Amino acid sequence: MATIRKRNGRYHVQVRRKSFPAITSTFSRLTLARRWIASIEAEIENKTYINFSDAEKTTVNDVLNRYQKEILPTKKGNQVEKYRLGTLRNELGSHRLSDLAGVHIARYRDTRLLKVSPASVKRELVILSRALTIATQDWGIAMPQNPVSLISLPKSDKARTRRLEDGEEMRLLGGLNKGSELDHIIHFALETAMRRGEILSIKKSHINFILSTLLIPSTKTDHPRTVPLSTTAVSVLRSQIQASEGLSDWVTPLHEKPLFSYSARGLSGAFLRLCRRVGIDDLHFHDLRHEATSRLFERGLNPIEVASITGHKDTRMLLRYTHLRAEDLVKKLG
Repeated sequence: MATIRKRNGRYHVQVRRKSFPAITSTFSRLTLARRWIASIEAEIENKTYINFSDAEKTTVNDVLNRYQKEILPTKKGNQVEKYRLGTLRNELGSHRLSDLAGVHIARYRDTRLLKVSPASVKRELVILSRALTIATQDWGIAMPQNPVSLISLPKSDKARTRRLEDGEEMRLLGGLNKGSELDHIIHFALETAMRRGEILSIKKSHINFILSTLLIPSTKTDHPRTVPLSTTAVSVLRSQIQASEGLSDWVTPLHEKPLFSYSARGLSGAFLRLCRRVGIDDLHFHDLRHEATSRLFERGLNPIEVASITGHKDTRMLLRYTHLRAEDLVKKLG
């Protein structure tokens, strides 16, 4: 049964069927209203009707807030993702899910590309798409379709192959106070090829000074690994422990604080300021992982050995980080 009421020049329609909630909508023309009634009743009859009423009452902000509360705490790197959620809220939060269209996502994409890299915009849109998918599949908020799937995602920049040029390592380390926390982190990164988050999560209980190994219990790939430590890496860890807590107690509880006090963003910011201070352009902290991985190959380690240290699940991914200098390969060719 359907009813049509005209109010203030618009037609308010309600369709009622047994075992179905009332379905309502508003139209500017009577012919559109009748056409809509016929389509809704046909869908109910054919059991293809989908109730989008929750999408009409729910905003993007509502979804992102729930995603941050329920999903984000279970994810690694949640602080960075939390920042990206804030950006999405500011630009798209007021849209109702039922109204959110590809044109809105495309406009967001194009505006953000004027401010940040394509890779950053792509990550933001992947987060939005994931949140909308969870809302539909797990939270029962039906949407006509995921609008992110209607647009082309920005193409990420080519994988960086930035390595330290002649003299840059000396300038980088020369700009630091010897024995400072940042000095220790940079030395350690160049020795181990560890990720930023892995370095900042190191605790004394993870270190085996007898075997010269380090346990990394939580990794990007969700597979704990134990990495060998060079003499320099061991020395750096000892110096950091001595500087922060002293050497009296090597066996400590698992709830201890990490050895390094930087946050992920704080470390990246400090590294950027250091580079500016010593006149090094276009060098990111993550490039130290690229540099260290390349050095492992230059020492003669094979891809399996390097992957066991760096934590790459697929040795083909090492091509993103490995950039062997042609002049060094010439020496091997003879």
